[in-house]
Amino acid sequence: MTYFLPFLATFSFSLVFTGILWRLGLKYGILAKPRKRDVHKLPVPRIGGIGIFSAFLVVSLAVFLIFHKDFRFGNGIIWGLDSHLVAILFGGFIITFTMFLDDLAGLSAKTKLLIQAGVALLVISCGIGIDYITNPFGGTINLNSVYIPLFSLNGIVYHFSLWSDLLTLVWLVGLMNIMNFVDGVDGLAGGQASIAAFTIFLLSISVAVSQPTTAMVSIILSGAILGFLVWNFPPAKIFMGDSGSMFLGFMLGILALISGGKLATVLLVMGFPIVDGLIVVAGRLARGKNPLTTPDKTHLHHRFLAVGFTPRQAILALYAISIAFAAIALSSSTKGKIIGFGGLVILLLIILALLNLGIMIKKRQLAKN
Repeated sequence: MTYFLPFLATFSFSLVFTGILWRLGLKYGILAKPRKRDVHKLPVPRIGGIGIFSAFLVVSLAVFLIFHKDFRFGNGIIWGLDSHLVAILFGGFIITFTMFLDDLAGLSAKTKLLIQAGVALLVISCGIGIDYITNPFGGTINLNSVYIPLFSLNGIVYHFSLWSDLLTLVWLVGLMNIMNFVDGVDGLAGGQASIAAFTIFLLSISVAVSQPTTAMVSIILSGAILGFLVWNFPPAKIFMGDSGSMFLGFMLGILALISGGKLATVLLVMGFPIVDGLIVVAGRLARGKNPLTTPDKTHLHHRFLAVGFTPRQAILALYAISIAFAAIALSSSTKGKIIGFGGLVILLLIILALLNLGIMIKKRQLAKN
């Protein structure tokens, strides 16, 4: 019951909040109009990310301020909350609110990148980061070996840890953009994020890891996503928008850090969108296009649709891939996870080749007709 009730509460709040936002979006015309690369044919509200974050925020504050005050990431306390949790909630608010403005009026790619980097640096300044990574061949690799002094305040010298802080920055900004990339078909980004969050929850409650605070944040996030998915599963009535996809990317990146640097776990669970994003970026660069601002239909989910899969069939196939590799992540050592990730890359390349072949055959058949 420790985790079930917060999950149920967040699911319920998210379900209700998203329904209210759906009505508001229709009433005030806050809609995503169909574009060439889009699957939907009619305008759909795209403000669901506010519902996900609001449900997550409300339940997190209730749980950590009232019901489980003893759940802590560390010893730092701000306003009665764990300092790391304050950084998570504040950073989540900034990324959700600013990307909501992007959903309403549009922000330049440069502005969005600066906001993402700023939020990542905020989190880093609050002490959240990657201190070490596990060496699959034994031992660990210390990332705090090179410090660059920045400024002194009250006799305390603040530093930038070159490898730790730089990798944390790249990790968080990268996951925010990867999750935004994958949000291209109804239910895909939300489903993918819920699988990843629930996997981290299961890992955190395991005897080997035993991190109740990380488990609580993960299960609350899972509830918020699943409440939204009721409205977003194809055919979607509402989209999460950049406010939702960026917040989910931010949270998954954070969960990997605060769970003790479980980057290999998140890499495996999030393997298909990460590899898909890298392939798409490489393809755009090869065509001389800006990888962040050039829309196209080269993502894996677009290719599934192109060969004749329905949106539901496409996302269920991708869910199955993610769940299979989540199982590997839960049952493997770091070395096994790295091997699993390599296997995932090979599997996705094979799927990609088969889909491309199917698209080519379909085009030839249409040309003959």
